[in-house]
Amino acid sequence: MVNAIRENGRLKLSLQSLEPNTEYVFKVFYKQNDEQKINDKEYNVKTLPTELAKYNLIVREANIECDVDGNFNFDIEGDNLVNLDLSELDIKVNLNQVAVGYPVKLQGNKYKINIKGKVNVVNQNYAIQGYYQGRAIFFQTANFVFGGEGYWLTYQPTSLPGIFYPSVLNNEIYSFSEDQIFKWNAADQRLSVIANLQRGTVYLGGSGIQFNGQLFFPATENSHLSENDPSVISNYPEGYSYVPATAKWTVYPFKVHSTVKNRYVLNSNYFIHKNELYLVYSLADDAGGYPAVPKRADNFIYHYNKLTKQFEEKTRLDTEIINYRFISLNNQLYLLGLVPVFDQGFKVSATFAVFKVDDNFKSNEVYRGGTVKNPIIFFPKNVVVYDQKILISVAVDDFKLFDPAEMKLYQVGLRNGIDRMYLGSFFNYNNKLHFTADAYAYELSIVKGR
Repeated sequence: MVNAIRENGRLKLSLQSLEPNTEYVFKVFYKQNDEQKINDKEYNVKTLPTELAKYNLIVREANIECDVDGNFNFDIEGDNLVNLDLSELDIKVNLNQVAVGYPVKLQGNKYKINIKGKVNVVNQNYAIQGYYQGRAIFFQTANFVFGGEGYWLTYQPTSLPGIFYPSVLNNEIYSFSEDQIFKWNAADQRLSVIANLQRGTVYLGGSGIQFNGQLFFPATENSHLSENDPSVISNYPEGYSYVPATAKWTVYPFKVHSTVKNRYVLNSNYFIHKNELYLVYSLADDAGGYPAVPKRADNFIYHYNKLTKQFEEKTRLDTEIINYRFISLNNQLYLLGLVPVFDQGFKVSATFAVFKVDDNFKSNEVYRGGTVKNPIIFFPKNVVVYDQKILISVAVDDFKLFDPAEMKLYQVGLRNGIDRMYLGSFFNYNNKLHFTADAYAYELSIVKGR
């Protein structure tokens, strides 16, 4: 049995006389309220081969500070580092590649190597791993902490139902499956089936948006037998709306845009601007490269006519943009997404940009992130207005805020980590903003500070 020593708020072990190149398994015993307990988890540690342990690498900083964008900078110290072939030295932080500097002599055979990289802005413990000629020579964990003032997101788990794409109408939560419709019963804290769906009649591509007492669902590409020739299958985008009070579904087939082979629907979503509902979607060819850029894409904007209760084609986007989203803030319409980056006349990449859009849907670029050499590439999954700013979700641990007043994009740090993989959508319920991840619902709040 080896006792752990508390140092700087962490428990550390000093293990002697371990065999090189050997894997050890540790069980943890601890006391809580004078009661001895056993941690069910086993911890595996593998010692280094003798010939690699000679470098004696160590990161002396208990806390590694990162800036508002997640950039960090620290030193790894060790012995005989000048003898390393840097082309065969591989350092990773949280399994991501970093930039490795040249060895700088400290004293005697002691050297240091500077490490630079980027992580998500979150106060979290990350692993630092080192490999030389494909073999492990270093492993250590360190706290990565944000060192300045910025925006911080806190999530609070809720008792709301596990719905990946919840739809909210009149502050009631609905969930739609292939063959059933559920409604959240707040008093009983459970989902209740309120209607059945005939499988294959509707194809819902996400959450519904509330407008004029209905839930409108994004257009998806669907296949139908031709009315004139049943042997022919016709593919075209199709949207839907649902009225819970009458259990009525309305189908909006966009047959004028019947797709041809290898074309597919992208960016299908709705936005409300000046109390009018709009639907946008793209018809795109096969894509390649990173970010995935279609060889050709047609971007359509439709307006919902409240008198005829039909969608009418309004216009097409006047700018080349992918992975885009529209959002209305203070009666000003914004367009966010990735635009091409050109270098010497060639399209080399894409970067995040924001446009102001006028009433005729003419766009004017007001913000462009990054540079030609270092573009800002991320896919806006969801956007929502939050505190007079535009909140953008990218992943469960990646949120950004765009401030139209300052024309600046901010990375949002996480006050508490989130142990989930898949990001769902934002939704407002009881006048509070929520989001879903792995079909769990969380209440969300953002504050500015350290």
